[in-house]
Amino acid sequence: MERTKWLDGLRGIAAAIVAADHFFMSDVWHPFVSFWTDPPEGNRHFVQLPPIRILFSAHGMVTLFMVISGYAISISLLKARNSPQFLARVSSAVVRRIFRIYLPVLVTASLAQVFYFFDLYHWPFDQGFLDTLPQPWTAPWEHITWVLNYMADSINIIAFEYRGALNGQLWTMPIEFRGSNVVYLLIIGLSGWRAKSRFYSLPIIASFFLWYGNWDIFGFIWGLWLAEKATTTTPSLPSDEPLNAGFEMAEFEDEDRPNSFFTAPLRIGAWGGKRRCGNLKSRKPDCITFSRIGAILMFIAGYYLLCLGNDGHLPPGYQFLSVLQPARWKDNWDIYHFCWKTIGSAMLVYAIGELPCLQRPLNTRPVQYLGKISFALYLLHETIYELCRNPLRDFIYSILSGQEYGTSGAALGADPFSFHVAWWTTGALLGAVVICASHFYTIYVDDWCVAFAKKVDRWLSF
Repeated sequence: MERTKWLDGLRGIAAAIVAADHFFMSDVWHPFVSFWTDPPEGNRHFVQLPPIRILFSAHGMVTLFMVISGYAISISLLKARNSPQFLARVSSAVVRRIFRIYLPVLVTASLAQVFYFFDLYHWPFDQGFLDTLPQPWTAPWEHITWVLNYMADSINIIAFEYRGALNGQLWTMPIEFRGSNVVYLLIIGLSGWRAKSRFYSLPIIASFFLWYGNWDIFGFIWGLWLAEKATTTTPSLPSDEPLNAGFEMAEFEDEDRPNSFFTAPLRIGAWGGKRRCGNLKSRKPDCITFSRIGAILMFIAGYYLLCLGNDGHLPPGYQFLSVLQPARWKDNWDIYHFCWKTIGSAMLVYAIGELPCLQRPLNTRPVQYLGKISFALYLLHETIYELCRNPLRDFIYSILSGQEYGTSGAALGADPFSFHVAWWTTGALLGAVVICASHFYTIYVDDWCVAFAKKVDRWLSF
């Protein structure tokens, strides 16, 4: 069975959008709200309208991660469900998962704390968060214990607490780990059921958590349902065929990695592997059917939901959703905007899975490369921005305008040309740095974590 390459590409695009959005967040906010946000003079920009606004939907991309992860961590286990090694495979996946997620997070959090200790940050952190940190250049042991306590809070998925961090995007890690464990529990718990029973019960279970406002659990279970759908409609792998579960946000099990930055493009073409589902030329040409029309409409609807802005309320064009959302969501923006975006992600992933024409752009080499480095890209980008964005932006602006940058509003009013050149030049330079750092982080940190997780699993196994 061929590798689900388009999921790799979709995850890579989502990670790239998150990384690009965090470059502007904390300073430039208008792309992240709707076209109709007040005041009118500060909005009414083309980028605030769908479909362009998807490029500034960082929270929507997080919900997309959950659906993709639910699919990817479950697909190989579902293929092995009738194998004598099924329980051993599930046990191995559970053991490796915590190391696979949190070892790279520990490296990232430790690096960030080292930079903070040497007072290298130039970023407007929340003062309440800074008050919880020891001062730079003082009390090294307190810095170490702060990181250890932060990791303990992140790993505790029963009652995890977001303490704030030098890398704010890491708030998703306990959610990722919790959702993974829910998927493993459902795979084991439903393994004795008939295929039809699993197929119809999983959407019901997912809908319960969605109604309750647990958008992340809904996303993971929906991904599991998509994997269930794929394994019940396609032939199983031979029992001796190696199973590959290495294509979710925090899981890269395949060994085919670039050895250097310069040889990577030559090897990207080999990452997709060979097609094993028959000759495409022998298949009938695509035709328009009601199912395809339904998938197209579902893609459009899902895309539109992912373009929902961060206004704090439903803006014009989305207000009809208030009639559809459960009473449990009302008056809680953090719940209902994530819930609607997760529904959009579920619809989008389902539609792409049904429409090969939408999969082809995701299978191209550049997009597949983003998929390979996506976890490192997600982990590293904020640290690089926090260290370098403001000094580099301010330097370029002062060279062009001959003035101090000051605040963004003052800089834009004083010299709009220098303002825009400074921002986009800084973005291009740091974007290249982020891609390069993510490449080597994938090779020297991420790959090592994969190997270490496997060693731990082998040591603990019979």
